[in-house]
Amino acid sequence: MAVAKHEKWSSGFTFLLAAIGSAVGLGNIWRFPYVVGENGGGAFVLLYIGMVILFGIPVVMTELLIGRRYQMSPVNSLAHIGQDKPARRLWNALGWSYVLVPIGILSFYGVVAGWTLNYVVKMGSGALTGVDATTVENTFNGMMSDPVVMIFWQTVAMLITMGIVARGVKGGLEKAVEILMPALFIILLVLVAYALYAGDTSKAMDFLFVPDFSKLTGRSVLEAAGQAFFSLSLGSGAIMTYGAYLTKDISIPKMSCGVAFADTLVALLAGLAIFPIVFAHGLDPQAGPGLVFVTLPVVFDGMPFGQLFGILFFLLITFAAVTSTISLLEPMVSYLEERVPHMRLKMTFLAGAVTWAVGVLAALSLNVMSDVKPLGFIQRFADKGVFDLLDYFSANVFMLLNGLMIAFFAGWVMKRTALLEELGLEDSGLFKFWRLLIKVVVPIGVGLIFINFVTEGWLMDSLEGLFNGAMAG
Repeated sequence: MAVAKHEKWSSGFTFLLAAIGSAVGLGNIWRFPYVVGENGGGAFVLLYIGMVILFGIPVVMTELLIGRRYQMSPVNSLAHIGQDKPARRLWNALGWSYVLVPIGILSFYGVVAGWTLNYVVKMGSGALTGVDATTVENTFNGMMSDPVVMIFWQTVAMLITMGIVARGVKGGLEKAVEILMPALFIILLVLVAYALYAGDTSKAMDFLFVPDFSKLTGRSVLEAAGQAFFSLSLGSGAIMTYGAYLTKDISIPKMSCGVAFADTLVALLAGLAIFPIVFAHGLDPQAGPGLVFVTLPVVFDGMPFGQLFGILFFLLITFAAVTSTISLLEPMVSYLEERVPHMRLKMTFLAGAVTWAVGVLAALSLNVMSDVKPLGFIQRFADKGVFDLLDYFSANVFMLLNGLMIAFFAGWVMKRTALLEELGLEDSGLFKFWRLLIKVVVPIGVGLIFINFVTEGWLMDSLEGLFNGAMAG
């Protein structure tokens, strides 16, 4: 299968920055710390790390080795491997899913990235200083209800994303992550220091790190496994595509561990940047986007140097958003570039324009199209608009299916010799452990997570009912 060759990363460190940027997103900043606190603090952190080892790292390694083995987009890599296999149409479909799913994610993620850009400007201009909580809430609601504002900032976010991706691996992706990722870490550390100084450090530490094993349940196990999977961007196409740009001298196991470690570190640091302030002002740590866009601006306004640190905070989440959006657009551009060589600029515009158009529908579904429910005839989706449907099916269904199928593919379809050669582990105990995880543990674990999601928690409720009944008996 003759396709255009892609550029390569300049170094393993540059790839590591890009892969971490893909994994670190808005969910790390407002969701992960809360999940930790509600599920036993340090006990859940230990559980989460275990799930990263059992599920996260093995699948990262799998996606990287497939990408690097064939040095093509997911569509062509999986088509090449599966061309002589009985279920080749299934593997072709999986390749397409690895390219289309990130477009679905980017369609609504670009809308949220637009919110963060808007708030950087508002915070910098002083529009959020000297105002009360009602005014800030009205500002957020006004943004959400104004289709022109929503589409404008979504367009800006997509243009930034397209501008970076259009410049290629070395001229675009590398230069962006070499600037954005160090800046993200510096801003995060500054915010942590500020929060620990100005906030309730003791309560935040207890919330995040003090183990309370009594809070761990069967649901916590699935929560930790799901968080490990989603946090590392598995099944989204980004990691496999970035793997296609890796040179042969870079260790896939080491890079996979590095990505997992850094992603977890950023999530925990984000907790230390937010929750001391949250607890010092008696706020609800479960508020999610409302906490970020409504409550924290009011809190920053009442603190010393609050405007400065408010600007830094929204820059932080903007950088996290942009490093994720470029990784979501790249899989489709990579495939189109293989079909039409030397036309990356036009192919980026084509992929970006389609994504932007779907994103416009997502943005409008939050205001003027809020009464449009495409799947309203199905009871469980009766209240979901375009934005919510894109979020639900991309993240909760197709990413999980992709991860489940890619583990099965590597464990049961790919040749053992190809796996050994690409991972560089030789026929060692470590390789056998990885293969056991990818053949058995990951498919079973991800399969259970998938069933639990699509049944809206029925599986976990049933298991806990059986467990409680057995204990009572």
